[in-house]
Amino acid sequence: MTRFGDSPVDYFKINDDKLLFFSDSYEAFISYRIANGFAIVLEEPVCADEDKVPVLREFDAHCKKMGLKTAFYRVDENSMIWFNEMKKRKLLIGQEAIVDVSKFSLEGRDKKSLRNGLNSLQKKGFKTFFYPQPQSQALLMELKDVSDQWLIAYNKKEMIFSQGMFDEKKLQGQDIVAIRDAENKLVAFINIIPDFAPDECTYDLIRKTADAPGGCMDALIIELINYAKSKSLSFLNLGLVPMSGISQPDSTAEMVVKYAFEKIRRFRHYQGLREFKEKYASAWVNKYLVYENDFDLLQLPAALNKVMQPVSKSIIS
Repeated sequence: MTRFGDSPVDYFKINDDKLLFFSDSYEAFISYRIANGFAIVLEEPVCADEDKVPVLREFDAHCKKMGLKTAFYRVDENSMIWFNEMKKRKLLIGQEAIVDVSKFSLEGRDKKSLRNGLNSLQKKGFKTFFYPQPQSQALLMELKDVSDQWLIAYNKKEMIFSQGMFDEKKLQGQDIVAIRDAENKLVAFINIIPDFAPDECTYDLIRKTADAPGGCMDALIIELINYAKSKSLSFLNLGLVPMSGISQPDSTAEMVVKYAFEKIRRFRHYQGLREFKEKYASAWVNKYLVYENDFDLLQLPAALNKVMQPVSKSIIS
């Protein structure tokens, strides 16, 4: 991963919810889950660029022997060159928000409401704290309480595949940004995870209690921007906004699948998410679902919904 990793979600490719396909001929692996007759890959092979196409062909052949179709979730625009060579199709599923931290500023008329929200937090006694790893058991218990409240209050369920779920062991080894109220109660947090994209940092969980002011989420992002600057990094990846960037579907099949994608829990509430991240984003990067034929589009939403659900046991092979 250290040698060939180049993505903010590479961190999730070796999680124990995935199966790993190792190439027989190249220094490469592919991270995927199986659902409804599909081998759904997180992004693309982790390997040298010149080996991408042969590794993809090797994986396709491997899956065909097992009676599986292949699909690739969250593929970057720049990576489509490998899939185009294999005559695969693509569907825009959303965009990642990227912050150029060197250019971000709280000054200006367009940031007035953001400044007001942050000032209001400060006046109410809310403070931001940075906790470098390793984390104490006491802090982990506080984080768990916030996370549990968030899941209940906002009717959320833990999701996996291209993101993580609350895991004390992993959080213990990660830097945490948290917000406490005037009584020192922890009300919101964000965890910083490894980002293998050059000159970039990112996060996974961003959670708050139901009674925490909405500005707490902004305060966490601002602190993360400051963190990136302190590490001399140029970019902060705010993650995927599902369905963002999609206007008119190009075909009847894509129109059907757009409706189906909106039923996936991971893809709900994307409009509010876009508005939140738009306050910070300097650029939006297209992300695609890559597949074999249009008929697959009718089956893939259900398969994707399944691979994003946590499982009790996983086997890596």
